[in-house]
Amino acid sequence: MQFFRRWWGRAKTPVLGVDISTSAVRVIELAPVDRHVQIARYGHRNLPAGAIRDGGVVMREVICDALRDALHDSGSRLRLAALALPAAAVMKKTLSLPAQSSEDELEMQVEAEAMALLPVARDEIGLDFAIMGPNAQQPDSVDVLLVAARQETIHERAELALAIGLKPHIVDLESQALMAAVRAMLRLNDAEAGRLLGVIHIDAEQGCIYFIQGESILFERQLNSNVVRRESNTPEAITQEFNRALQLLHTASSTASLHHVYLLGAFPADLPQYLAQKMSVGVSALNPWEQFSIGSAAVSSPSEHPSACTLACGLAMRSFDP
Repeated sequence: MQFFRRWWGRAKTPVLGVDISTSAVRVIELAPVDRHVQIARYGHRNLPAGAIRDGGVVMREVICDALRDALHDSGSRLRLAALALPAAAVMKKTLSLPAQSSEDELEMQVEAEAMALLPVARDEIGLDFAIMGPNAQQPDSVDVLLVAARQETIHERAELALAIGLKPHIVDLESQALMAAVRAMLRLNDAEAGRLLGVIHIDAEQGCIYFIQGESILFERQLNSNVVRRESNTPEAITQEFNRALQLLHTASSTASLHHVYLLGAFPADLPQYLAQKMSVGVSALNPWEQFSIGSAAVSSPSEHPSACTLACGLAMRSFDP
C-alpha cells in the first residue's frame, strides 16, 4: 500500500474507519486475529437525500447526529478517525519523474506541477504525493501520484469527526481505501498480484469502475449517472460501460489481459452471469461480512447491502500500517 505524507497520515495506533457517503454514514473498527482481519465493531445510519451534494456537506447537523448515533451503536471506544475524500473533491495526476530524485526534489517537482495545474493560491490547497513504483516504459523514471484538494474541503470533513468527539488522524482517498479493502478480502498471492483485475462498485447514487494490478490502481472511471439509477441499472448498460472503460485502459497503456472482475454494492442480480458471458471472464461478488471474520460485538445492518461497509473497512485498515 502506498502512503501519503501530509494530510494523509500513518496510523501507529488503531483508527476507526469513518465513511460519510451520499446515502449513509458508517463507522467500523477492525482487529487483527490470527493473521486475519476481524470486524470488531460496526455502526450505520442512513442519511436523507441531499445531505451530501457533489462531495460537499449540506446538512451538517443531520450528518453529525447520524455519525453520533452510528458511533454509539458500534460501541467502539476508538477515538482516532480515518476519513476519506470523494473523487469529486480531489485532483489526481500521475507524473513520471527521475528515479534518482531525492524526496525533497520530488516534492519540489510535484509542487511546481500542481501550481501549474491549479488556478488557486498555494495556501488554499492541501497537496500530497505517493511514489507508485517504476515507470513501465521508462526504466530511469518512477511514477508519482500527485493529489490535491482544497483546504476547506479537508477541514469540512475533519470538522464532522471533531463535532462528535473523534480526532481526525488520517484523510485518505475513497478510491485508495476501497481498493485496500478489496485487496485484503482477496488476500492476493504473488501470482495473482500481477494480474489485471476489474472492480465495479455501485452505491446508492454513484458508481465507479476500477482496474487494479498489485498495489496500483491503473485506471478508474465514474459510471454514467443514468446507469446507476435503478430504472437504468441493467446488466447490459453496466457491461457496456465496463467494456468501454477496459478499452480506454488498453488504449492508454499496454496491460495484461483481464483476469477477473469483482462486484461491490447493489448491482442487478443477473449482472455476474451476463458480464461473465459477454466479457469471457470470471465474475464474483465481494462481501466483507463473508471475507473477514466477525467479532461477537459486530452486527451487520439488515437495512443496507452487505458490501456497503467496504470503504469503511479500507479506512479502518490503516490501523495495520507498518
